[in-house]
Amino acid sequence: MLGILSITLPVFAVIAVGYIAARFGPFPPSKMKALGDFTMLVALPCALFYAVASRDFSEVLNVSYLVVLGLGSAATQLVMWLITRAQGLGPRRRAISVLGCATPNSAFLGYPILVAVLPDHAGPILAMNLLIENVLLTPIGLTLLESAKDRDGPRPSLPRMARDIAISVLRRPLIIGLLLGLVFILIGIELPPLAGTFLGLMGDAAAPIALFVIGGTLYGLDLKGEMGLAAQIASVKLLVHPLLVAAALTGLVLLGLPAMDPDLAKGLILSATMPMFAIFILFGQEAGYEGLTSLSVMVATCCAFVTINIALLLLI
Repeated sequence: MLGILSITLPVFAVIAVGYIAARFGPFPPSKMKALGDFTMLVALPCALFYAVASRDFSEVLNVSYLVVLGLGSAATQLVMWLITRAQGLGPRRRAISVLGCATPNSAFLGYPILVAVLPDHAGPILAMNLLIENVLLTPIGLTLLESAKDRDGPRPSLPRMARDIAISVLRRPLIIGLLLGLVFILIGIELPPLAGTFLGLMGDAAAPIALFVIGGTLYGLDLKGEMGLAAQIASVKLLVHPLLVAAALTGLVLLGLPAMDPDLAKGLILSATMPMFAIFILFGQEAGYEGLTSLSVMVATCCAFVTINIALLLLI
């Protein structure tokens, strides 16, 4: 257990330092935003591009990994939708719940932990997680959210919504870094040592700054919302999501899906134990549920210290 805590305590300590720096130190929200922008726009895209471009195609796009993560996560979204529908919640709150229940914080929290636990697989796992999150999971939630909006005129058609979501996904720096890395693999371009050193340095900055930003953004959140629903979203994300991903992994292997590398399977389950992604709050602001999404992120991030340690104890 001490070995596990030696991994997670430094990670969550950096998050705590970020919170303290925002609460008492010289890091107001504007500076935290600048650090977050650097991480999202520069450091993480460099890390992702380097991790993808320096590997074989089969390492970056493992079909078994993608199928299991996609199926287990989509099943989690369906369970969340059924639960909230049975509770009689309105379409916007159902959509928000679906959006937050199965999309983990792979970039800011998952990647630093994977670097510490599975350094050889951290880059490819981040790439595949982002692919499923941006191509499947987030579009499902955003489509539900868009359909639930109050409108004076006619609703946009499904093809138009799909086009708008696709454009927003393709404009994200992390996805650009991922796609550029795939292009380098397909063309067969080998990165020169100087470029590798530069990208490695930029990527090394991603993990600590990302954790620091998580802590800083937790301070000052609007925590006036539905605590019951927020706890429910966090519970489904931290408990139901990894269980359904593990069930999908077991079931599909029994049905004949090619088994993946054991370390890759560990990274898959560990990724599902992460709290929801940070921009969940931004989607909540646009939908008028900033308090609900902020509460969900706060509860899930705090409780993730326990669930991630349990997952590591079982997996490592």
